[in-house]
Amino acid sequence: MAITRRTLLAAGAAATLARPDLAFAQSAPDKVRFGVLYPNLTAAIHAIAKEAGTYQANNLDVEETRFKSGQTVEGLEQLWRGNLDFWMAGAPEAVRLNSRVIESGDKPPLVVLSGTNPGHTCLVLSDRIEKPASVDELLQKPMRIAVSSPSSVHLAFFRGFLRTEKGLDLDKIAWKFLPIEAGNMLPALQTDQIDGLLHSEPTPTLAIMNKIGYLYMHGARGDMGPNPPPGTFLTGRRAFVEQNPEATRRFLKALFDANKAYRDGPKEKMVEIMSGWSGQKPEIIDVAYERMNPTVGMSDAQARKWWDFNAQVMIERGEILPSLDPAKDVFDLGFQPTA
Repeated sequence: MAITRRTLLAAGAAATLARPDLAFAQSAPDKVRFGVLYPNLTAAIHAIAKEAGTYQANNLDVEETRFKSGQTVEGLEQLWRGNLDFWMAGAPEAVRLNSRVIESGDKPPLVVLSGTNPGHTCLVLSDRIEKPASVDELLQKPMRIAVSSPSSVHLAFFRGFLRTEKGLDLDKIAWKFLPIEAGNMLPALQTDQIDGLLHSEPTPTLAIMNKIGYLYMHGARGDMGPNPPPGTFLTGRRAFVEQNPEATRRFLKALFDANKAYRDGPKEKMVEIMSGWSGQKPEIIDVAYERMNPTVGMSDAQARKWWDFNAQVMIERGEILPSLDPAKDVFDLGFQPTA
């Protein structure tokens, strides 16, 4: 039997998803403007929500704005300027922006509502390098490691792991981090310009399938500490959230409904959706599938761990104010569904 949108909804989504018109027959849908990276697997849950019809089921008209992979700062700026209502991308930039605005004497303009892609950071090493017995051994070697940018969420997470779990200072290890766009990482690895890379799927799988690298560490596997926090934040414009709390709750509900569609739906359908969204071949997504978790959600414990892993290092490096209050100035996880 062919897997259609109808069978997907029957397998994973709530009963109202099949007839979203019944849930809100008396009111026009609320329009929300959502910025996402495209094509990029960090926003795969948005593609699943569209396919499963969870936005319509929650009476939302979602206007999608796409930004190229790597344009995290550009998207966040559009959120800050009021051209978006929600933004899903890298985490540290939102905290930096709030800190700078507070430092200038204004209120923080952004609020982190949830997260996704917990532990999606992977450390891939070149096939030319013999697998070390431990990361401690590796840290003593002069490694050239590619990151997508100096503000990479993967570099921030790895830096937090070193500080919190290993008690080390990133500046004291022998590694050199080289900013390289994701699309250029594999050629650089193949031609011995780098020794490894810190990134998320599908880059690790592409390195493995092309036999030029191997997965040495994976955050979701616990290699960088237990219960990893989300690597991607779902951030809202604070003014919109305060003025439209009910629409914000329904937006989060729609994404959590998409979580259920992902968990309960057939794997082959999810592979098809994520392949279409990311532009990667289905066979690549199929291999990478077990290392991905696109679902939305962030617990208080994960928020605290993100703060311990990332924010404390940012404070030490002078990137954000030490007086920044995560509960007041950054997070508001109360809009997430509780059931």
